[in-house]
Amino acid sequence: MKARTIQNHLKNCSKEELVQMFLELAKRNPAVERFLISRFDPTVPEPDFDDYKAEVRSEFFPAKGVGDGNPSIAFRMLQRVEAEATSPRQVLDFIYFCVETGVAYTEAYGDINEEFYTAFEDLFERAAKLASTNELIDDYSDRAHRIVTSTYEMGWGFHDELERIFTEYFAAGDGG
Repeated sequence: MKARTIQNHLKNCSKEELVQMFLELAKRNPAVERFLISRFDPTVPEPDFDDYKAEVRSEFFPAKGVGDGNPSIAFRMLQRVEAEATSPRQVLDFIYFCVETGVAYTEAYGDINEEFYTAFEDLFERAAKLASTNELIDDYSDRAHRIVTSTYEMGWGFHDELERIFTEYFAAGDGG
């Protein structure tokens, strides 16, 4: 059903029907519930997406054994965060959490593979672009720099690519 069709149906609903529909939707979908709560109650703190962070962390560092270390979980959870976030800061914090987790995984288990590093480079650049677009470079520069610094001896050109991205987005913002 297209947005216009939904809009036409909603216009024909009574206020009571709309309330019931929203309540049912919120019960069935935690993301919708979070969205509605953040929209209607400004006193509720912004979600920190700890549940999604836990899923990412358990992929890399499960309670028992060695994690699979598949970056695709970070991208799946990021899609959810982007859909539910009420500010770009939430998305940025989540992306940097994912990159930090990937770096920690490499520190714990050694050199991974090119695809692994490329996935985290993509996330790092995505965050840099988002920070730049939303004029948040100054707020995230230290965190991004710590990530770059922590990758100094990692393989597959990972450090070099993160440094390039950092220089392009962050160093340009403070005069080089």
